[in-house]
Amino acid sequence: MADRETLKAELKKRSVKAVQAKMDLHDLSEELPANWTSIMVVAQKAHDAYAELELKSRELKAIENT
Repeated sequence: MADRETLKAELKKRSVKAVQAKMDLHDLSEELPANWTSIMVVAQKAHDAYAELELKSRELKAIENT
């Protein structure tokens, strides 16, 4: 299991990645109907980024509670 500071750094990186994915999804929505074929790819990236963020958040919480 990673130490607390390492997890905090990873969590920060994942947060930045998730925010960027959210913005990409938002930008795509504003461009619709153009680029509608990208919806699934962009949405999957956002989904994956937030799943990773949640996982790291849970890992950090588990370390802090021990």
